[in-house]
Amino acid sequence: MATRGGGSLRAYVFARLLLALPMLFILLTVTFLLLRVAPGDPVTATLGGRVSDARADQIRRDLGLDRPLWRQYTSYLADVSHGDFGRAITTNRPLRTTIADRFPATLELTLAAMVVAIGVGVLVGALAARFRDTPIDVGGRLLGILLYAAPIFWLGIMLQLLFSIQLGWLPTGGRIAPFHEPRSITRLYLVDSLFTANWAAFGSALRYLTLPAVTLGLVIGGIFIRLVRVNMLQTLKSDYVEAARARGIGERRVLFNHAFRNALVPVVTIIGLQFALLLSGAVLTEATFTWPGIGLSLYQFLQNRDYTAVQGLVTFYALFVVGVSLLIDIASAWVDPRIRFQ
Repeated sequence: MATRGGGSLRAYVFARLLLALPMLFILLTVTFLLLRVAPGDPVTATLGGRVSDARADQIRRDLGLDRPLWRQYTSYLADVSHGDFGRAITTNRPLRTTIADRFPATLELTLAAMVVAIGVGVLVGALAARFRDTPIDVGGRLLGILLYAAPIFWLGIMLQLLFSIQLGWLPTGGRIAPFHEPRSITRLYLVDSLFTANWAAFGSALRYLTLPAVTLGLVIGGIFIRLVRVNMLQTLKSDYVEAARARGIGERRVLFNHAFRNALVPVVTIIGLQFALLLSGAVLTEATFTWPGIGLSLYQFLQNRDYTAVQGLVTFYALFVVGVSLLIDIASAWVDPRIRFQ
């Protein structure tokens, strides 16, 4: 049986890899074409009249924008396959350098927001299901709807007004206080602070991370509240839960040892799907809190109409999201064998 299970898992992984390839191809093609169908020339749109015509022509040649479209496309695919996402017109820096500098901040924010989202979603969703059709259930469902519908930038501004302006507890923006940066190991400030036992840096990084992580996490947590509640209600009606109750097992043990653990299995799959939403929400969150991640860079490039840089960062986002979704699918199939045969 183990051989069959392992073989089915290998077949599932192989099938997912095959499905990921055309998805990547479509994403890269759409990203490439969006830049080309935009009105105007990218160099002119970015630099306007700030450079001479000769200099603008030189930049076009450097970026390959003077070549036929099909050659630009094949060059684009070849560069991406080698980890080259192009060069920003406004900064004249390779985007791989920008990604290396800014992505750790985005990753740290996204992971912290996911912890907040899962914590809020699981706790409120489980309580709403446990006390179905009570004021707790109604309040939990209403909270889930309100969080999911709340614009990220509006929620962020409201939290800034309350905790930063009115109460003065937390900073309004940034990533860490000046002169508190820990020695760089992973470029994740909380992790590096723990590795180096730099508690001043850890406390500073945590204070700066709290508001943006809570803002982004609460919005995604609204989705998890509804998912956990629905799955818990279905699980509480299942035969094995009824059998456990019939054997005289206490309601607390039935809830946590039987219903709760099984209700979380479908949520694991949804986590991967929501990771893409977290990354897209990180753009607005980073812009609201001036968090120095890729989202803030993308926002700044959009403001400067640096479409080549936007193309490169969006391409990186697409590759990263597809990779994470693939890993989540494989992990879900490993945890729940039923997924392999769907």
